[in-house]
Amino acid sequence: MEYSVIDPDDGEPVEGRPCNLRRLSDAAGLENVAINRFRADPGEQLPLAYHYHEQQEEAFVVLSGTLHVETPEGELEVPEGSMFAAPPEAPHRAYNPEDAEGSIEVIAIGAPPVSDDAVPYEPDE
Repeated sequence: MEYSVIDPDDGEPVEGRPCNLRRLSDAAGLENVAINRFRADPGEQLPLAYHYHEQQEEAFVVLSGTLHVETPEGELEVPEGSMFAAPPEAPHRAYNPEDAEGSIEVIAIGAPPVSDDAVPYEPDE
């Protein structure tokens, strides 16, 4: 068996993201789950867009700060130590608001780890 101990700060940040993203599952060689660490300053969002996943379940564990999540049913605040979960086809956008007191740190877990599964969501105006 092969075990891994991963320091999220050892990996290179993913380019082209609206906040600092480190892919932990890749670094650990995990194939059946996607695990990422996000660090977002005030005004930054975690995903690239308001979206949903066709197949993937997603959970965000808030390590520090308060995560804000926009959904079609309203805005949610997820305090430090809590978790937000979204089933497949549930639109969401996670972010740290402009007026936040500081950065937030979040571990995101998705399964199955599918690529090209995110679908942009356009809320009704």
